[in-house]
Amino acid sequence: MFKPKMIENEKIFILPVVTIAVDPQLSRNQRLLCTECLEDTDMDFKVVGLRKIISLIEENQVKKIEKGENIIKNSIQTIESLNGIIDQMKSFIIQEFNSLITIMMEWIENLKQQRSLYSQYSFYEELEIIILKQNKTNTNQQILLQEIQKTNHCWSSKLNPKLEYFNQLVEYHKCKELLSNLEFDSKTFTQDEQQPQTKIELQQQQNLQNVLYESEIKLKLIDQPVKQSVKCNAIVFDSSGQIMVSTEYKCIKVWKFLNGKIEQIKTLQGHTDWIQCLVYSKKQNSFMSGASDKTIRCWKQLDSSDWITSEPYQQHTKTVHCIILNSNEDLLFSGSDDKSIKVWKVDFNQNILTYMYSLDKHNNVITSLSLNQSETQLVSCARDKNQIIIWVRRELDKFEFKYFVKQSIQDQGKKVNFIKNNQFIWVTGGNEIDKLYIFELKEGVFQENKDKTIQLIANNQILDEYHFPVVYNKERNLIVVRHKTNIYIITEINDGKFKIVDQLNCDTYSVYGTITNNGQYLVYWDDKKKGYSTYELLNK
Repeated sequence: MFKPKMIENEKIFILPVVTIAVDPQLSRNQRLLCTECLEDTDMDFKVVGLRKIISLIEENQVKKIEKGENIIKNSIQTIESLNGIIDQMKSFIIQEFNSLITIMMEWIENLKQQRSLYSQYSFYEELEIIILKQNKTNTNQQILLQEIQKTNHCWSSKLNPKLEYFNQLVEYHKCKELLSNLEFDSKTFTQDEQQPQTKIELQQQQNLQNVLYESEIKLKLIDQPVKQSVKCNAIVFDSSGQIMVSTEYKCIKVWKFLNGKIEQIKTLQGHTDWIQCLVYSKKQNSFMSGASDKTIRCWKQLDSSDWITSEPYQQHTKTVHCIILNSNEDLLFSGSDDKSIKVWKVDFNQNILTYMYSLDKHNNVITSLSLNQSETQLVSCARDKNQIIIWVRRELDKFEFKYFVKQSIQDQGKKVNFIKNNQFIWVTGGNEIDKLYIFELKEGVFQENKDKTIQLIANNQILDEYHFPVVYNKERNLIVVRHKTNIYIITEINDGKFKIVDQLNCDTYSVYGTITNNGQYLVYWDDKKKGYSTYELLNK
C-alpha cells in the first residue's frame, strides 16, 4: 500500500518547532511555535505537540489512502476484466469477418465449379438432340438456372445470420441490398425461362399432383434389429436425413442413418432426469431437448462426432413435454406440466436461448404445440377436456390468447397439428372415443368438420399419450399418427377428405418415433421389441 507523503518542503521545520497553535484566526506561519515563542507569547489558545499533530495527520491520511486504494483496486480489476472481454470481442469480430470472407470465397468457388461443369458438353449428345429435334436445351437451361438459384440461396442463408452481428454499421445495409438483388435476379431469370412452359408440361405437373393424391403409401420393413432396453421418448432427424437423434433416460444418442440403417456414433449427457422431447434445426447442425429436470438444452455439432451443450435453461417449474421451432428458427415454444407455454429467442450460432414471455391459459398439462404455415396462429392442447387453444401473433412476434376451440365431444386429446394454414387435426386421448378430428377455419374461428372425421381402431382399455407427435409431410401428402398401440399412415384424397392407407399394430402402448424430413423412412422404438424398427414408405 502507498504511504502518506507530505508535499511541503521539510525546511519549514528548520526552526525548533515543538508545538502547534490550534487557533483558526492565526495565519499558517503563526501556528508553528518554537520554545522561545512559547516563552514570549501570552497564550489564550490551545496548543498541541508537533509529533502528536503529525501522527494525527498521518493517521487520517492512511485511512484516506486505504479507502481510495480499495476503490482504485476494484476499478482496475473491473477495467482489466472489461479489457479482457473487449479483447475477446475483438477476436470474435475478427473471427466472424474471416468467417464471412471464407463463406463468400467458398460461394464463388462453388459457382465456378458449376460454370465449369455446365460449360462441358458431349458432341454426340448434342448432335442427337438436333437430329431428333428434342426440346432438351430449354430443360437443361432451366435446370442450370435452378441450380444457380439454389446455390445462391444456400450460401446467402449461411451469410445472413453472420451479417446480423454488424447491423449497426452503414455497410450492413449495403450488403443486405446486394444479397436481396442477387436473390431477385436469380428468381427473375428462372421466371423468364419458365414463361414458355408448354401446356404439356403444365399437364404433366398436374398429373404428378394427381398421382400423389391417388396413390397409396405402404410400409416396408427394413430388417435391422437395434436393441435398447431403456425407453426412448423421442426421435428426430437432421435436414439431410443422415443423422438421427434419440433419447435413453437422461442421455441422448446420436446415430448415423443411411438407407434405413442406423449406427450409433455418440452418447451425449447433460440432463439430470428423463428427456421428454427433441426438435432438430432444419438450417443448422443443432437440436434442442426438453426434460423432466424442468430445463431445455441446446446442442451444437462441432464435427462429425463431437457435440457441445449449452447451459440448462429453466423457466418452467415442472417437466417440459413439448418443444417446437418457427420456420425462421429464431423462436422456440415449450409446453410443460406447469400448464404454461414459454416463448424463447433462439440463437443457434451462439448456442443460447433467451426467455421472452409466458402464455398462461391452460388448466392442465400441455402436451402438444403447432404453428400454422403462415405462423400467424399457434394451436396448443392440454391433458383435459375442451383444452384446445388458439393463440394469434401480434407485433414483435408476440403471441396472445385468442379463444378456446369448441368441441362436439367431451374427451381429452394430447396431440394436435396444423396440416394447412387454416386446418389442423386433433386426436382423442381418452379410452372412450378413438377418432381423429379435422378443424377448419370458418367465419373467423376453427370449427370441427364432421364429414372429415376419421375413425381409428377402438380400444377402451388404455389412454393415448403425447409422445410420438403427429407428423405431416406436404410433399408426399402423408400424415403419420401414433394412437394407442397403432401407427397410422393417412393421406388426403381428391375430395379433401382423409384416408388411412396403411397401419401397424405394435401390440404395445409404448411406441415413440417419427419420419425422416423427406417422408421416406419411419423409425420408432417400442417396449415390446425393446429396440428400434425402421420402415420405408413406398408409393403403390
